[in-house]
Formats: sequence, C-alpha cells, structure tokens
Amino acid sequence: MRWLAGLLLGVIFILSGCSNEDESIHVMAFSDELYAQQEGLSDLTDEDIRVTVFPTIVERLLVELAGHEADILLIDESLKVIVDPDGLVSLANRNLPLVSIHDETTSVAVSLPELLTPLAFEKDHLLFIPVYSSRNEEAIQLIVNWQEGEF
Repeated sequence: MRWLAGLLLGVIFILSGCSNEDESIHVMAFSDELYAQQEGLSDLTDEDIRVTVFPTIVERLLVELAGHEADILLIDESLKVIVDPDGLVSLANRNLPLVSIHDETTSVAVSLPELLTPLAFEKDHLLFIPVYSSRNEEAIQLIVNWQEGEF
C-alpha cells in the first residue's frame, strides 16, 4: 500500500511539473547562431518564459510546426521558405519592425535584429507567433515589451 501512495505522489509531482511548464511562454529558436550563444538568451527570460534552442535544421522546425509546442518561434531567415504565413498570427498595427516573407504583404514576421537592437546578430533572424498557440496575446505583449527594452 505504501508503494501505491508513493506512486500517486510521483504522478502528482510529474503532473504539477508539467502544469508549471504550461504556464510559461515557450520560445523555440532554430538558429546555429542562437544555438552557439544560447547562454546569452537567458537575459530575455524570466520565470514566465521557457526557451528551447535548436540548430538550423529544417526537419526539426517541421517537427515543431506539426507538434504545436511553441508560443513564439525565432528562426534563422534561411528557414522562412518552409513557413506558411497562413499559420501565423498577424502582427499588424503593433508598431513592430515587420518584414515580409514569401514576397507577401502579410504582417506576420518581425525582424529579430531590429526588435532586439542591443543584441548583435551575424545573420538575419525572424520572429513568428504560430496560430496554434493558446497564448497569442501574451506572446504579442512579450514581443512589445522586448521592443521597449523590457527584458
């Protein structure tokens, strides 16, 4: 009977751990440059933000787009060819440094170097908010705060 109580406590601990992650905004980055400097990304995080960084691998980004885990995506600009603008939240009328993708006039991508001017990037990077995220408004507010220098 003690083993059953221990098992239940373990399950509760695991579930409570999962719920804490669900309460944080999950930022996923796909960039060799950011992967090499992921320690520096800790300046952009607090207890409400969880950051996962991967190298610039098309297949890994495709897995994320199918898996729907991220609230904010940061990608090396070379990966933009696989991103469908219809699957991204519009960031129009937000006074953000928007860039077009796929030669479209949609306002779904933010230039990361222009957004975070204090940080230097060797390559262009883009920031998106996928429509599948349930935390779109919080993610948009976080991006606005980053633009205003609030890290």
